Amino acid sequence: MPRSYEPKRPPMDACPVEHVVALVGGKWKARALYLLSLRPFAFAALRRELGAVSQQVLSTQLKAMQRDGLVSTVAGQDARFVLYVATPKGCALVNVLMPVAEWGTAELRARGEDWQPPLAPLTPTPPSVS
Repeated sequence: MPRSYEPKRPPMDACPVEHVVALVGGKWKARALYLLSLRPFAFAALRRELGAVSQQVLSTQLKAMQRDGLVSTVAGQDARFVLYVATPKGCALVNVLMPVAEWGTAELRARGEDWQPPLAPLTPTPPSVS
């Protein structure tokens, strides 16, 4: 039976910044949450979009984000699989993190590195006028 995620540090006094860092800490959580805030993904599609993440690591991190209320699952069109999607709480956290991402992008560019988001944010299609 796989072990559940256990934080490596002992609990400290409550700190709001540490709380946010703990929610998205790890190599894949912030990236996965960002993608899931754009649209629902099946597990395999999310794994492909992320790249080099192992199935076990992604599964563990998705379970942790579900436990924290950032991600939920919904039934896919085909009953054989579920889709992962960011919850309103997860989307709100992504909105809070976007200025951090902008700051990080500027820092990377200043070091001569470039970063592009894995997917462009979805823009609603305006209704057609008849």
